[in-house]
Amino acid sequence: MSVSLPTRGPVRLEGVRGLVCDVDGVVHAGDRVFDSAVESLNAWMHGGLRVVFLTNNASRGPEELAARLQQDGVRMTPDQVITGAMAGSHVLARTVDPGTRVLVAGSAALDRAVRDQGLEVTSDPIEAGAVVQGYAPTVTLQLLHDAAHAVSRGATWVATNRDAGLPTAWGVAPGNGAYVDAVARATGREPLVAGKPETGSYTLALERLGLTAGEVAGIGDRLETDVLGANRAGLRSVLVATGVHGWPEVERAAGEGASEKVPDHVVDDLSQLTFG
Repeated sequence: MSVSLPTRGPVRLEGVRGLVCDVDGVVHAGDRVFDSAVESLNAWMHGGLRVVFLTNNASRGPEELAARLQQDGVRMTPDQVITGAMAGSHVLARTVDPGTRVLVAGSAALDRAVRDQGLEVTSDPIEAGAVVQGYAPTVTLQLLHDAAHAVSRGATWVATNRDAGLPTAWGVAPGNGAYVDAVARATGREPLVAGKPETGSYTLALERLGLTAGEVAGIGDRLETDVLGANRAGLRSVLVATGVHGWPEVERAAGEGASEKVPDHVVDDLSQLTFG
């Protein structure tokens, strides 16, 4: 059964005091910066709107991502950032026993986040009691082999996210989900997923904002992560059509009755959003 289509175009969100905002595909795509997003975010924050940047991307730490956003022109600080590496290491530390050795199939930022949780990192798939997998452009086929080896031996497996694609300036590249799927198919197992659309990452974001779900809107460019996650967490959901998904995908989701993947609002860019 189909569901109703959301509003499309300029919209005023009443009663919203904070935002959980995605980064890739919303603020920038690769080296391409969306000027309307930068201008809108700066104006909103100057006006008192609280903003947390919640990204599934685990390739950078909060300081690195904040530096990139500042370079884009966004006036913000690292304490406004929650990354996939932070969410993944948070879930991992609450799942495994202290002293568990972890194979990190991801970036240096993910490695640091795991160590910051007090866990020991190993490169040996035989001694690894856990695997955490996150996107990094430097992930090799050998590292995927090692991750699959450890997972097949029974290691706890956490994925920072399952985003299949990653927006870039020239198109969509394979994201962490593509690499996670390779390990899943090889081993016949499924990971614990830490990032969007899981509610744990939104709980972290709401704690950082100091607001309730009803006071917050979630903005992103993906139906299966940003919109689904915001809807599950009880936030107002906004799809911005500057990244992976747009109106055709929304129409398809609504026609298929996938109500959790249908946003409350669809905008062409962030300049079409105002708050009251």
